[in-house]
Amino acid sequence: MPYVCNMKWRKNFGIYPWHQQEEIPLLLSGAPFFEELLKQIPQAKESIHLQIYIFDGDETGFMVYQALLEAAKRGVKINLVLDAFGSKSFPREWQLKLENQGAEVAFFSRFKLAFKFHTGTRLHHKIIIFDKQKALLGGINISNHYSAFGSGKTWLDFGVVLQGNIVLDLLVICYSFERKTFLRKHPVSLPYLAEKGPIKARILQNHWAKARFGISKQYRHKIRESKEQITLIASYFLPSMALKRMLKNAQKRGVQVTLILSGISDIPLVRKAAHHLYSDLLKSGVTIYEWQDSVLHAKVAFIDKDWTCIGSYNINHLSDFGSTECNIEIVDVAYQEQNLKLVKLLMNKSAKAIIADDYIQKLHFMERFSNYVAYHIMRISLRVLFYFQSDLQSPFKRR
Repeated sequence: MPYVCNMKWRKNFGIYPWHQQEEIPLLLSGAPFFEELLKQIPQAKESIHLQIYIFDGDETGFMVYQALLEAAKRGVKINLVLDAFGSKSFPREWQLKLENQGAEVAFFSRFKLAFKFHTGTRLHHKIIIFDKQKALLGGINISNHYSAFGSGKTWLDFGVVLQGNIVLDLLVICYSFERKTFLRKHPVSLPYLAEKGPIKARILQNHWAKARFGISKQYRHKIRESKEQITLIASYFLPSMALKRMLKNAQKRGVQVTLILSGISDIPLVRKAAHHLYSDLLKSGVTIYEWQDSVLHAKVAFIDKDWTCIGSYNINHLSDFGSTECNIEIVDVAYQEQNLKLVKLLMNKSAKAIIADDYIQKLHFMERFSNYVAYHIMRISLRVLFYFQSDLQSPFKRR
């Protein structure tokens, strides 16, 4: 019996159907994620679909490239779609060698400096699918920053391993991008796999140009309806005023709101902009921790007893309106309990609590002013980038 993704779900804010899973292993960035990735590529027999924001030309990128090249040589069909900005360091030589072995490589959303400046929607999701049966999904890019193979401390992020029909929903998303660049029709029917398992999960997608706001919609819905606790791990935390009010209101009605934010950021201006919000949130009773061990790149939400959301979505204007994003929404008490416990262990080891009285009293006027300026610079910058976006007929760039 064929599996057909219901088109109604695809158009309903980017919210896909529910599926049952036996397990959804959570992988930390570093060795856990990349060992799984480098194990799955050699095991692939038919196809690998890889769509990712950053594929760097460094040691980590070389290891993944070599594994993909070997897979292509033994006849595995490789479909590689990379963001043209995020993966600008992907070597031309690698592309040519992959294409010589039958792989297809494309770069999504070019910058345009002609009559009208064009920044383009960014392909920000991280999806890797093996043989239409298994997938890796999360916020982890292919770069030394995220692996254990380069120098320096690994950025903190998470990914998950998926199997079953939920992988076919990810494949539908991949096909929608590949149809534009590889000029091929993909099957509308895919092999049906019987579902079982205690964990309820579904795919959420954000793609402003396609009017899909599944991740944004579910985040806001779950925050508004929360009754016990909200724990958000947010790497580039610049919420809208409406979302900030939702968090404050949740705290006021007795929900314990905890934010785990960047103590070290690869974009210092974003961290300063986030600090502009600290005083107001702390005064409302919101608990804030800053991750100190490395750059925080994770995007995870735990709400009440059973809701978990993991993926590429950042709590800011860019993820809402400027990037394609993909998350998994999971409903299971035991799953949340297990992984929230892991997060708390990490925080106890390498996070610093921001104490409201100390923070507010020690905040110098000039620092407060610079945070204010950074916040408004970031808000204006994101709005300007949004203004210069357009969905071109052919958003792909071939070198």
